[in-house]
Amino acid sequence: MEEYFNISSENWFFHLLIGILLFLIFKWIIGKFVKKSKLKIFYSLLSTIIFTPIVFNISIIIFFSILFYEYHPESKFDTIKWVEEKNIRHEMKKDLINSEILIGKTKNEIISILGIPDNNINVSIDTIKNWTYYLGSEGHGMRSKFHYLSLNFKNNKVVIAENNEFID
Repeated sequence: MEEYFNISSENWFFHLLIGILLFLIFKWIIGKFVKKSKLKIFYSLLSTIIFTPIVFNISIIIFFSILFYEYHPESKFDTIKWVEEKNIRHEMKKDLINSEILIGKTKNEIISILGIPDNNINVSIDTIKNWTYYLGSEGHGMRSKFHYLSLNFKNNKVVIAENNEFID
C-alpha cells in the first residue's frame, strides 16, 4: 500500500482513531468561538490534519519512553551494605568513585573497606596491579548491564578507581 502524508499501511488505524478524537475535541473547542457551522467544520478539519501526525508521534515517543524507562537509584557508600548485599553495590559506585576514598589506600586498607576481591587473592603474595569487584547488574532496555569496580595499583597503593560496565 502506498504511503500518503507519511502514513504507512501499518499505522493508518491509529492515525484515524487519533484524527476522529481530535476532530471531535477541536469541533467542541472551536464551536465555543465560531458560530457558523461550515466554518467550524473547516477549522476543525484543518486543525485535525495538522495535529494528528504530531499527536501520533508524541504518543509513540511517550509509549516507548515508558516501556524502556530505567530507574537506577544511587546511595552513599556503606561498608556493611557493601559486604552483605553484593547485587546492589552498583548503587554505591558513584559515591565510592567520586569521593576518592579508595585513592592512596594500600591493599590491606582496601580489604578492610571492601573485603577480598572477587578472584580471592592471597594478599601476602599478591603482585597483581588490578583488582576487580563485582557491583551487580541492572536493567538496560531489554538487556542487562553488569558493573565492576576496577582498582589499579601502583607501589601497592590505589591510583585509579573506575567503574567498568558490560552490556549483555
